[in-house]
Amino acid sequence: MGLFDVFTGDPAKKAAAENKKLLQENLATGTKELKEGRAGAIGALDTSAGLYGDLATKYGGATSLALDALGVNGADGNTRATQAFQAGPGYQYAVDQSLDGINRSAAARGMSIGGNTLAALSDRAGNMANQEYGSWLDRLNGYVSPELAATGGQAGAIGAKAPVYMTTASNLAGLGTTTTNGITNQNTQAANAELAGSGNLWGLGLNLAKLGVSAATGGLGGGTSLLGGGGGINLGGPGGPTPFS
Repeated sequence: MGLFDVFTGDPAKKAAAENKKLLQENLATGTKELKEGRAGAIGALDTSAGLYGDLATKYGGATSLALDALGVNGADGNTRATQAFQAGPGYQYAVDQSLDGINRSAAARGMSIGGNTLAALSDRAGNMANQEYGSWLDRLNGYVSPELAATGGQAGAIGAKAPVYMTTASNLAGLGTTTTNGITNQNTQAANAELAGSGNLWGLGLNLAKLGVSAATGGLGGGTSLLGGGGGINLGGPGGPTPFS
């Protein structure tokens, strides 16, 4: 610190400038990290929404077939459903066994394969087909809940993006406000330091003036020389000031 720094406020101004630099660096770093964090969070939510969306689409294929089978989508939908229907691996075996049972029962009673037997065979086969088709529909309808859950998960992931944007915006605004307040405070301190330095300089001038007046006043009474010794300007004496001797 120099001898005359007290009159300029330079140390305080330099400190304020360094502090402002640190605040601006903190603002840049904080802004970068907040934006990177937001991008990472949004990316993760987009990934989650995509995964849920894939599941919803997959499960939706089953529920669409169920709606087709129920006639919701008209004749074309019903055609799609019946074409897509496949009986289970054990279905044909169960039908064959049931029909064989009817034939054996008729044969045991000495009955030929007549109208009644054929009707019984047709009814049994038709009922079993209806049961198999109904079971298939039940299995399709079983995907309604998973589809809803997947759709809900997708909606939740998409909806969660809004709070991320809002929180990041709030944090960025807060960081900007804190930085602005900090820089304003440093500017105020620097200005106060400069003002105080000017005051010190003004005070020094007044004190020196007072010393000069005091010396002059004292010299008028006793002929004291401002330059000291026997030479210089004599400010006192009956004859008034005299030139250099």
